[in-house]
Amino acid sequence: MPIFGSDGGLVGTVERVSGVRIVLKRTGVSDADQHFIPLAWVASVSDRVTLDCPAADARPPSATTSQSARQSRRSVGPLLWGGVGIAAVGLLYGGATVFLRGKPAAPPAVAPSTVLSPKPVMVAAPPTPLPIATPAPEVPLAKAATVAEFLNSDDPVPQRFSLDTVDFAPGSDSLDGAAIKAVDAIAGVMTTHLNTKIKLAAAAEGGALALRRAMAVRAELIARGVAPYRIAAGPSRERTHAIRSGVDMVVLAK
Repeated sequence: MPIFGSDGGLVGTVERVSGVRIVLKRTGVSDADQHFIPLAWVASVSDRVTLDCPAADARPPSATTSQSARQSRRSVGPLLWGGVGIAAVGLLYGGATVFLRGKPAAPPAVAPSTVLSPKPVMVAAPPTPLPIATPAPEVPLAKAATVAEFLNSDDPVPQRFSLDTVDFAPGSDSLDGAAIKAVDAIAGVMTTHLNTKIKLAAAAEGGALALRRAMAVRAELIARGVAPYRIAAGPSRERTHAIRSGVDMVVLAK
């Protein structure tokens, strides 16, 4: 049965099937001329065998090609062994030369120079004077009588309000009735002016007590619906708190 490639070219003729290979009829007399094709290459079988590859990819090498390949191997072999022999002679000659000459002499030691270069003299730069610290300006008291009046005016921020009604007993951070009414009034204003942000600063004998007083007023405002991010709190650094124990409210934005 003839064998054709996918391009219609003739590949050869089937002699037999051996395992997973097709054995083609020999094109020469030597066993080396025997050619095989894997069964996996077969695309279809009818009155012929058709492969899934072109005929040129499946054809056996021609006798001329095989003969030329054998001649090239015969011609390259002597050259290869000749090159190996020349390389071996070169290595033996180089090793013998090094052995007969011995170790190379060490280069003569160079005496160190007795001339010493002078060391550079480092001159310290004059110290830079520190800037004189200036005290931060005190936030001015608001001219408006009430917080609501200030928020409805064109006066710039920040402005400070002294909440004298939000006063504390010595050593205490608890709000009394008058202080609760003042906090209610501030919460009412802040729930109608939603862009207002404030800072609460309390005075006390110590920083920790002042912080607790400011945080107590802040907690009452949050409980009345004012968002926490709108209220900052901390101990006061204002000079006017030297003899007071109340709370100042600084309007930061309106």
